[in-house]
Amino acid sequence: MTNTKTIARNAGWYGIENVISFVVGLSTSIAIARTLGPAKMGYIIYVIWIASVVSSLGGMGIPATTRKYMAEFLGRGDRGTARFIFQRTLLLQAGLATLATAGLALWVLSDAKGEYKLASLLVVISIWPGMVNSIPAQANVACEKLSANLPASVISILAFFLAVAATVVFKWGVIGFGASVLIMRSVDFLVRLFPTMKRIHSWERNHVYPWGLHRRMASFAWQSIASMIVALIVWDRSEFLLLKYLCPDIRQISYYSVAFNMAERLLISSSIFGSAAGATIFAQYGRDKSRLPTLAASSFRYLALTSIPLHFISAALALPALLVLYGSQYRGAAMVVTLAPLLCMPKAFIGPVQSLLESNERQGYVIMATVLAGIADMGVAWWLIPAHGAVGACIGSGAAQVMAVGLMWAIGIRLYKVKLPWLLVAKITFISLLASVTAFLFAARLAPVWAILCGGSASLLVLFGLLYLMRVLEQEDLDRFQTLAGMLPKSVAAPAHKILALLARPGAGSAGPTRKCPLPED
Repeated sequence: MTNTKTIARNAGWYGIENVISFVVGLSTSIAIARTLGPAKMGYIIYVIWIASVVSSLGGMGIPATTRKYMAEFLGRGDRGTARFIFQRTLLLQAGLATLATAGLALWVLSDAKGEYKLASLLVVISIWPGMVNSIPAQANVACEKLSANLPASVISILAFFLAVAATVVFKWGVIGFGASVLIMRSVDFLVRLFPTMKRIHSWERNHVYPWGLHRRMASFAWQSIASMIVALIVWDRSEFLLLKYLCPDIRQISYYSVAFNMAERLLISSSIFGSAAGATIFAQYGRDKSRLPTLAASSFRYLALTSIPLHFISAALALPALLVLYGSQYRGAAMVVTLAPLLCMPKAFIGPVQSLLESNERQGYVIMATVLAGIADMGVAWWLIPAHGAVGACIGSGAAQVMAVGLMWAIGIRLYKVKLPWLLVAKITFISLLASVTAFLFAARLAPVWAILCGGSASLLVLFGLLYLMRVLEQEDLDRFQTLAGMLPKSVAAPAHKILALLARPGAGSAGPTRKCPLPED
């Protein structure tokens, strides 16, 4: 199977998982936010963020090592060594999860406020299954079998939805929300672990332990953990700490969280494709690493075509969406929710270049770029938060993301001669800006629901009209999008193919290989 088809297949499975997660996550977050209100939500969000930080730190080093080296040896056809790596890293992760959970539980019992103590403890306990679960999840990614992650994700998300619904109906408050988080992570862990173990344990046991593998894995794990520590500052809402201690209004944490959550939903398509492409990049390293720069450049092109229009149009419609979803009690988040889609857009482009650097064991560059971005984040946020609250936190995060992603791509271009489609980026940005202005004109004059419906429709007409007139899509884009469209139901796939055929420039790609940048074949 070609890399294009492999990425399309994995993107399809990961897309189903993320769409379900998007719908359920959005509905449950709205229900909880409306039920608890900005003040109560502020504190419980802070506790959940602390637990998420610990879980993320523990879920990065060893699981990332599992993914990287299992993918490398599977790419070489050595399933025995891949099986050995899975077993060892699973045991190590279980031990680390136990220590992390126990340590944070002691902190919560001694520090949390009385009314939040039990809810906080339930969230902390959920760290253990969440951390251990990351090993089978990354093992499935290493196998380029993202479909294996789908059942656990869907079942756990639905369990979370039912638990949150019960919390709202029976008014269980923050305790019910904490229990819902624990239920979700426990179900996800149990449903994912055993099928993955059964499949991997069926592989051959024989393997030759490569010389220096332990040293390589240990070095990669520590660098991954270091990368994650600094990445948390840039990517995982570290501004919560500054908001809590520099801003007296606890509601600003809720405002920032609501804006962040809405903006993060926009990253679904880039996350889907980035994860699918990342899995193939790691496997391609074991097959033929000379093709990695071309694969990274093609991934960037796809992300530009999809992410830039989405984020620009969403920024124009963010305020009416906020009022419809969360109600007028969150109107104070108007400015931050408008800025967030544009300031979080750089994150859409991080996947391919980070996978490129990590597959070549050059994550030291990732750490360097993220450290510099983290310093910029803390500096800007520290300066702006006292006077501007959530808006200042959002600007600090956006500045850091621009710096981190920009530096990583600059390093990737220099080291591996990656050729990015800058003309395409300029064209799609111009088109997206005009579509966004169109949406804003409707949003400024209509009631929220009509603003979303009319503004969104008008902006899409402008977007696709300009894409047609300017013939932005090349034949390679048409081929790739049609591969994805072919995974849709026939009733949807047929019109999708027709629209794509109209948007592509006639004869594009026929001039020869210099005009094309296809995903390399296996």
